[in-house]
This record gives sequence, C-alpha cells and structure tokens, in this order.
Amino acid sequence: MPGIYSMMDISRWALNASVDQLDVVSHNVANVNTPGYSRQVAVLATRNPQYSSKGYFGNGVQTTTVMQYVDKLLLGRLTANTSDTSYYSAKLSQLTRLEALANEASDTGLGAQITSLFNAWQDLSNNPESSAVRASLQETASNMAQRFQSVANDMLSVQRDIDGYLKDAVSQANLICRTIADLNLKIQQSEVSGHSANDYRDERQRQLNELAGLMNISWYEDSTGAVNVQTSSGKSLVQVNYPGDNDPDPLAFEERLGDGYEHNQLVWTSGGLVMDYTEITGGSIGAWLDVRDNQIEDMLDYMNDLAKTIIFDVNKLHASGAGLSAMTSVTGTYQAQSASAALNSADNLAYGDEIVAGSFDIWVYQGGTRIKTTIDVKPTDSLDDIAAAINGVTGLNASVSSLNTLTIHADEGAEFTFANDTSNVLAALGVNTFFDGSTATSISINETIANDVGRICAGRIGDDGELSKGDNTAALDIADLKDSDSMLGDTVTYNESLISWAASLGTTISNATDSYSFATETTSSLENLRDSMSGVSLDEEMVRMIQFQRSYQMAAQMIQVSDELLQTLIGIVK
Repeated sequence: MPGIYSMMDISRWALNASVDQLDVVSHNVANVNTPGYSRQVAVLATRNPQYSSKGYFGNGVQTTTVMQYVDKLLLGRLTANTSDTSYYSAKLSQLTRLEALANEASDTGLGAQITSLFNAWQDLSNNPESSAVRASLQETASNMAQRFQSVANDMLSVQRDIDGYLKDAVSQANLICRTIADLNLKIQQSEVSGHSANDYRDERQRQLNELAGLMNISWYEDSTGAVNVQTSSGKSLVQVNYPGDNDPDPLAFEERLGDGYEHNQLVWTSGGLVMDYTEITGGSIGAWLDVRDNQIEDMLDYMNDLAKTIIFDVNKLHASGAGLSAMTSVTGTYQAQSASAALNSADNLAYGDEIVAGSFDIWVYQGGTRIKTTIDVKPTDSLDDIAAAINGVTGLNASVSSLNTLTIHADEGAEFTFANDTSNVLAALGVNTFFDGSTATSISINETIANDVGRICAGRIGDDGELSKGDNTAALDIADLKDSDSMLGDTVTYNESLISWAASLGTTISNATDSYSFATETTSSLENLRDSMSGVSLDEEMVRMIQFQRSYQMAAQMIQVSDELLQTLIGIVK
C-alpha cells in the first residue's frame, strides 16, 4: 500500500543500489591498470510492483547482478594471435643470434678463411721448399679449422640455451594449466548462485593468454563455466579441474634419446607422445623447438657437409702427394668400427662411402733402389685386407692398431711414399693426409703436419719414383679447389654455397620479421578492440561516479522528506 513508509522503503532500496553502483565504479577504478581486467557494471532492475485499488505502484529498484563487458569471440582471436606474436618474437630473437654467427661480410668470416686457405696453397706452389711458407699455410689452415669449430660450437651453444628456455617454459606451462584448473573449480563453485564470477573469469582469461604465449592452444567453455584447453593438435592440457593436486603434469621435458632424438623433447604425459616443432607451431615453445630442431640442425648439417667436403677434397689430393722427404712410418687418423667389415659398410668409416674400385702406388726406397708396388682396392675390402696387401710389399710392415687405424712402418734403412691413389682409400683412412676430422666441430690439422711442416705434400712422386723437393703439382691442384664445383651436388664452389646459405638465413629472418610485424599489428588492433569494449576509462567512470553520487544524495533526500512527513503526521495526532 503506497504511503510514507513505502516512500522510505523505496528510498532505502535506492540507497543500496547507488552504493552497489559506486562500489563497482570503485572496483573499476582500482583495476584500471590491471592486465586483462574487464570493466564491470551493476545491473539494476525494478522491484516487483505493489498492487492497490488505485493500480500498481512501483516498489523501487534492486541490483540483480554485476556484469562484465567481454566479447568471447574476440578473446578467442586474441588468444590465437598472442601465440603468433610470441612465436615470431622468440624465433626472431634466436635467428638473429644465428645471423651473427653466419656473418660472411667480415674479414674473419668463414668464406674469407676458406679463401685464405687456398691462397696459402697457391703461395706454397710458388715456393714449395720454403719452411716459412709451409708454416704460414699450417697456421692459415688452423685458423680456418678453428673458425669452423667456433661457428659450429656457437650453434650448439644456442641449442643448449634453447634447451634451458624450453625446460623453464614447460614448467611454466604446467603451472598455468594447474592454475586454470583451480580457477575452473572456483568459478563453478561461485556461479552456483547463478551470478558470474567476474574476477575469477578475468584471471582465467589472463592465464589462457599466458599459456597461448607459450604454445598455440584451443579452448572452449562448457555448460558448467569451466574451460577445457587443448593443444592445436587436440592433446588435452586442462579438462575442468584436471590437472589437480594429485594429477601428473600434462607436459614434460625429458630425455627421449632412445627414440632417435638428439635432445630432450616436449612430451604429452597422458599419451607419452613427443610433440615436436611440427605439432607445436605457435608460442615461444613452438618457436624454440623449430629453431633448435629444424633451423639449427639444418645449419649444422650444412656446416658439417662443408667441412667434410673440404677435408676430403684436400686430403684426397694430399694423400697421393709427397713432402720434402720420404716417410719411415705413418698412422691413419680415421678409425674403423670393425677391422674385418667392409670399409664402405654403413657407419664403419667416416669416409668409407668415398672409397671406389681403384688402386694406389707405394714407392719403397732402400739401398739406393726405388721399387713401386701397386695395391688394388675394392670398396668391400676391410681394414685387415688393406693391411695384408701392404704387408706384401718388400720393406714395409702394416698392421691394424688397437684403435682400428692403419699403421705402416718401413724396415730399417728403408723409406716410402704414396702416389696415384684412384681408390680414395688413403684419404678415407687418414694416411698421409693434411686434415683430420670429418665434421665442423672435429676438423683439425693432422698431428703429423702440425709437428712437421715438411710433411706437407706440395709435390708428387715422378713416374720413375723420384722425389723432387721443388715439385708443386699437388699444391697447385689443391689451390685450384677454391674454384671447383664441389658443393650442392657439384654445382657450386665452397664460397658460393656459403653465400647461398647466408642469403637463405637472411631470407628466413626477413620473413620472420615481416610475420612478427604483422602479428604485432594484428594483436595491437585486437587489444584496442578489447579495450574499447572491456577496458576501463577513468573519464567515463568519473561521470558514472558523479551520477551515482547524485542518485545516492537524492535517495537520502527522499528519506529526509519522508521523515519530515512522518514527524508532521505524528505532531497532528498529538
């Protein structure tokens, strides 16, 4: 029934509604700088009207709920774009480190070092007897080998750094998954009353964005208000309140070397499956996996191929050459896995696949005589077979060492040299070679050369077995390797392949830069859209604060008026 008391009751409800509205404004202002916070508003509705004989009279106002301004479709797009931005940012950061290693514009670049090596061989061909020129060649070759090792080891260092990043990121991802599961539970419990748990939802969305920055994910909200999170390939990371306190982490970063992997791998623990860069294609984790297992591995493969090719090309020519004097002993530098297995069998010898059917000559000098023996070679010969064949040469003794290397000794008073190796077996076994090693990290100068530059083979033995110290034919042939097409299927030179490799890396970085710029701009645009809907504007909140303050003051004034009316009525009765 309308009356003075009804006026006071309506005013009381109005006061409560104004306080609710001011409370929400206060909450908005307090969180104006909180990342991911969505603006809230108190939703008001009229209370059920009161019937009287004169009709329905209003019964005031009430706060029905506190609503937040969000666009879930926009949040989904923002999550996906966050993965892209984080992916290209992390990828670009690591590729830039690699670009510094592949700097071929400097005088200390690998290409310059390779050019210096073959120029030094050219210098030796002009003065093959000079010890100073030989020492300069040895130093130049050592510098090139060290440059190879430095570049390759720096790449491996980047891989190790990325392993550390991945380990920390996986731990962070697991923690986020547990936080999301915990927030799911809180939201479910809080929304039993039918009202939205706005602050929990904002925090959960922030956690989803954090997870998206680590890896590309998909997520959806079920009818209970919980979100379920999966990798882009459908591997479940969060399912309602999983992972809980007693559940294992959804992800692991662990050793899987037995499965053919060289590094620790990201593993989805529920299925025990490895998730590599082809499966995780977004976020910083996806970028790091791609750079570590794809980009760097390709670069290392190229560096190893380049080093291996230079080593063998030089050694093949050097092994058939002669130094300043004949030898009394020589030991091969390459180990066979088995002395009895075919030299060209899989993984038996680093350069076993280079051995072809052919032969090599051994000249033995003893008592003023020169005797040439030709050793026939088949790719299927074993190390034992080669040693036995050399043992048949008068004045020489050959054996297989405990390390499965070939050792040759001349009888007392005898010396020997090699010539005309058409089988490549001497280079494959590391006999009379210039370089040792077979990869970018293992390339080095043969220890014999390092100890005695006189053993550098600048010349070759003549058809009559004569050793001429002034002969330069081997040095000339090795110097000509600089311009030979030895790389990429014998189509380009060493330096041309290096330029192509560096250019390819530059193109990759340029593409990543463009993609990062696009992703950043798109993310910024989406964030602006989100802020226009969900962000807090202090100017707007100030207007609302004044509005609600005036509403509160008016309601209070109505209570005062009602009280005065009531006092007047009481006075009349008295």
